[in-house]
Amino acid sequence: MPAHRFFGRAGLAEMGNWYTLDWQTRTAVLFIACGAVILGISIFYLQGIFRATPLISERSQRYIVRFLRAHRLLMLFFLAGYLVVAGSVLIGRVNIGVLPVSLIFLLGAVFVLLGIFLHARMVEEIQRTIQGLLPICMECKRIRMQGCASSDQHSWKEIESYISQRTEARFSHGICPECLDKVRQRRRG
Repeated sequence: MPAHRFFGRAGLAEMGNWYTLDWQTRTAVLFIACGAVILGISIFYLQGIFRATPLISERSQRYIVRFLRAHRLLMLFFLAGYLVVAGSVLIGRVNIGVLPVSLIFLLGAVFVLLGIFLHARMVEEIQRTIQGLLPICMECKRIRMQGCASSDQHSWKEIESYISQRTEARFSHGICPECLDKVRQRRRG
């Protein structure tokens, strides 16, 4: 969209020179521009959070991705708002009504709440996925259940069942070359 359509031809003429603006207007525009840059950087880094979603269990992935998309949409809304307000301040037409300002404050609160909720949920899911040390038998590779005595035979579980109970991981079995050689030797001998 051409600038004269957004600001109007008179608005562009009113913008004049940056140095003719009073210090408060320049400061306001700089603050708004800094906020827009920070939001732009945040939108860029949000992609890294999207790439981390495979670390989360499948049952929570869709839920978290939906919230991430809503969070990104709110970020884009605020970025557009920053640009509109900066343009309005530059042309001297800052007559934003009470309803839009109240909507911005409401969506700002939703944005913050959604961000905090998202981060807490993702950290919780990642912790659940990769939590603590596992007591594992060095011979059969079974895992001892937490809080159970090592001498109790029922406290030891196959690694596949242990991980399946705690994550959404699924297993497919194969055989490594070293074990394949051992199996072949046992069958020959």
